[in-house]
Order: sequence, then structure tokens, then C-alpha cells
Amino acid sequence: MPKNLMGALLILACIAIAAPAAAQDFYQGKTINLIVGNAPGGGYDHYARLLARHMPRYIPGEPNIVVRNMPGAGGMVMSNHMYSQAPRDGLTFGMMSRANPIEPVLGNAAAKFKSEEFTWLGTSSTYEEDAYCLIVRADSRFMTIEDAQKPGPPLLLGGLAAGGSDTDITLIARDVFRLNAQLVRGYGGSTEINLAIQRGEVEGRAIGMSSIQTGLSDWLGEGKLRFLMQFGHETRWKGLPDVPTARELAKSADDKALLELAELPFLMARPFLAPPGVPQAQADILKRAFTEANRDPDYIRDAAQMKIDISPLSGDDIQKIVARIARTPPAVVARYNAILHAK
Repeated sequence: MPKNLMGALLILACIAIAAPAAAQDFYQGKTINLIVGNAPGGGYDHYARLLARHMPRYIPGEPNIVVRNMPGAGGMVMSNHMYSQAPRDGLTFGMMSRANPIEPVLGNAAAKFKSEEFTWLGTSSTYEEDAYCLIVRADSRFMTIEDAQKPGPPLLLGGLAAGGSDTDITLIARDVFRLNAQLVRGYGGSTEINLAIQRGEVEGRAIGMSSIQTGLSDWLGEGKLRFLMQFGHETRWKGLPDVPTARELAKSADDKALLELAELPFLMARPFLAPPGVPQAQADILKRAFTEANRDPDYIRDAAQMKIDISPLSGDDIQKIVARIARTPPAVVARYNAILHAK
């Protein structure tokens, strides 16, 4: 073999060996920022802080992970930041509001990102052991979803000022099921809506069971909440066998198609992502660490104590869901938008 060719091959071999080693050493002594697009104290925040405690030991060098909250515009502030401003060096990743990935498909001008271009790490929950629910105070006059269809004073439901799953699900349910309901918007976070329910400012809200168990656990245990309908499952979740699903109550194929779009985000209920363009070596480390952390026995035990669902999917699986969202028929998108922007 010619000496020059042998030398070139030797150099390439050294590079191939050194590259993984450099990636392995990258996180030694570093700090990773985990940015959450929601306010402190809610369900997203609980998931993020749980992951931040356990994920470092699956990253070579065991860097610290520091959680930062960046709420605003229904999580859009964080999503836009992650897309265009966050460092792309593998030292920053985020937790996105589950409804944000569909916003570009809906044509939301505030969504200045392309969901398919993010570096998806995965989701901690696919709602396998969770459900999104329309709940009311148990002392309200609304015993069933049929009661909320009757004339009279409207059912008052709380929602975030900037929107999100709670707002979208409430508005879509009101349209599909002809609910006599009024959405009271303006609350800054999930905790504020929960306090509004407890104070009697509103009678209920749309919320996930895991968030109820962390934010309204006392009221749940004391029987002060009533469940009118559940979302995120085609058939009734085993945890709420007596509560009808939205899709079982839907009357038409068009209504079911609309509900399916609204429920797609629950397949990626607690999504984690890094900016586009993260170096492949760092992206692979973060993806692998995320997956391993979600399998960790101590992590799973802590999650069980917190009463939150752990049913993870990988970043590659999330990428497929995002692609599925992008293929939503235009007619369904148009109706979705009409409902969200109606007066």
C-alpha cells in the first residue's frame, strides 16, 4: 500500500476514534439549561424537574441540569426562542407545551418555527396512564355533559390568557357538543386557574389527571371535583371507566376528525426538544440519555410518588407524529381555526 494512502487512512482512523471521545468529554463540568414553556408549579414544571434530577447520570460527565421557566403566549415564547435564539451546542433543551407543534399547521402567525426541524428528544407521557378531562366543582349544578347543553346561566370554565390545551379543548368541545359554556380567559398559569376554581370564580376547566393529582390533589381526594368528559383516548381510560370520551359522544365523522386533531398532542403530552442544528454527537447523547432516564427505576418510583404518568416515546417517534400533524386535511384545519378564532 502506498505510504501516502496508508497515512491518510491512519489519520481518518484517528479522527473516527477521537470524535466519539470528544463527544463523551463534552459535558464534563458543564451545565445544561432545561427551559420550560410554562409557569412554575404546573404539570409541565413537575415533569421537567423530575427529569432534571435523573437525566444527568445518563450523560457522560454528569453535567448539572438547571430548569428555567419561560412562560408566555401559551408556551410559544419558549418554542420560538428554542427555534431561533437558543444555543445549538447541546447545552440547552426545552419542554414544549403539547399544543405548540400543531400551531404552524394551523397558520398561527405567532408560531415562528417549523416543528419538523426541532431536535426531538422524546415525550415522557403518551397519556397511557392519564387522561385530559373537563371537570367542574362537585357542588355545581352540572352533573353530566348533557346539563352543560341546557339553556340558562352558562358553565364558566377557566383558561389561560394565551391559550393552550385547556383553551383549545374547551372551545372545540363547546362547538362539537353545543355546550352552553363561557370560557373565562386571562389566567397566567395552571395554578391560577386551580385557585380560581377553589375560590368559585369559575366552575371548572379542562385539565390532565396527572395535573389534577399534583395541583388539586386535596380536592380530588375529598370528592370536590366532578368529571364530565375525557379526552386523549378513543375508548374510556381505565382510571375513569364511568366518564365518557369525547369521541364516543361525537355524532359525525367530521366531528370525530376534528377531535382527533385536537387530541394528537396528547400522544406527545410532555414533549422535550432541542434546537434545530444541534451537532449530531450531542443530539445522540441527549436522545439516549432522555430514553434511559425514562426507564430508570428511581425515576419511575419518584414519578409514581408524584402520581404522574410515565409512558415515553423516543424522539424518532415524536418526529413521526409531527409529520402526521403536517398531513392534516385542509378542511379540518379550517374548522379548527374557525372555532379557535370565533367570538
